[in-house]
Amino acid sequence: MATLRAFSHRRPLSSGVGELSRDLGSYPSVAGEVIRLLDYGFLIVAGTALGDRNDKYDREWPWGATAGLYHFSIKYTQYLDAGSSIAAMTERVLNVPPGFLFTTKDDAALVVSLPPPRDDGCFGVMKRRRSYRGFDGSAAGAITKEQLRDCLFSGIGIVGLARTDLGELPLETTPSGGARDPYEAYVLAYNALPSGLYHYSALENSLAYMTCDTLPSAETVLGGQDWFSGAFSPDPTCGKFCEDGMEVPASHRIPCGVDRGGALAQNMLLAATTNGLVATATCALNDNVIETMLDIDPVLQSPIYAVAVGTRSETATIADLVDWSAVEHQQ
Repeated sequence: MATLRAFSHRRPLSSGVGELSRDLGSYPSVAGEVIRLLDYGFLIVAGTALGDRNDKYDREWPWGATAGLYHFSIKYTQYLDAGSSIAAMTERVLNVPPGFLFTTKDDAALVVSLPPPRDDGCFGVMKRRRSYRGFDGSAAGAITKEQLRDCLFSGIGIVGLARTDLGELPLETTPSGGARDPYEAYVLAYNALPSGLYHYSALENSLAYMTCDTLPSAETVLGGQDWFSGAFSPDPTCGKFCEDGMEVPASHRIPCGVDRGGALAQNMLLAATTNGLVATATCALNDNVIETMLDIDPVLQSPIYAVAVGTRSETATIADLVDWSAVEHQQ
């Protein structure tokens, strides 16, 4: 903490290290501690990319330190690879008492049985939906434009504009706080369209091709998750926190934006299921790669979700549940 306090304001590195060396000990040990703090990003050097980002945060972030800590502490996460992740979960299951994944009411004084869930319409689609990552990456497995349209429209489509005293607000297929959550959707296509990066216009129902020097792999974009390599289009959805002057307070803004991401992803998954496709949503994103690829503001914009969509391969991945049984709902 003494080192952090010494650099709580801008000062030359040599001056701070010299002062700490006099107060705390030898120069090499203090210099080593400073280098570690620089590596972890706790100390920032002016004029570097991280320093410029910090300056932008100081100038433009309007919601205070609490919201900033929440938002930036979950960005740029380093994820385990598939094998290490499953090994860690296995170790936890074997050594940590499990929590409650669901509850029953056998000991309740009064239990009211409900009719069994319906199998028709949207209810049947909900029951059939399963996350599945075994995608057919061949040309024969490419999804159609109509299937892609359904997935995009269901998640972020605009069905009309509401005229209000505050101007026109978009009415969308997923709930948005005050119709003001400014989400954008992008498509990474690997074996259809032509392959490339696209921006989806929810108002115009169209895809605009975006220039991308090198199209990153789905595995690279999605936090090193190699099971997405055969997916047609991971659809990164990005939230933008600043709009046109009317802001939702930070205590509501960021959680509401994340909540909408869940509704958006669920609609996309149901649309994929309706079209006979398989899909999986993930928040394990490579923020650095996506920010560069989409050229988005690293302070005021952020990737939130990705939905990988494709045709089903009979070869499941190690992350897929292939042996399961349905709950029998009693009449």
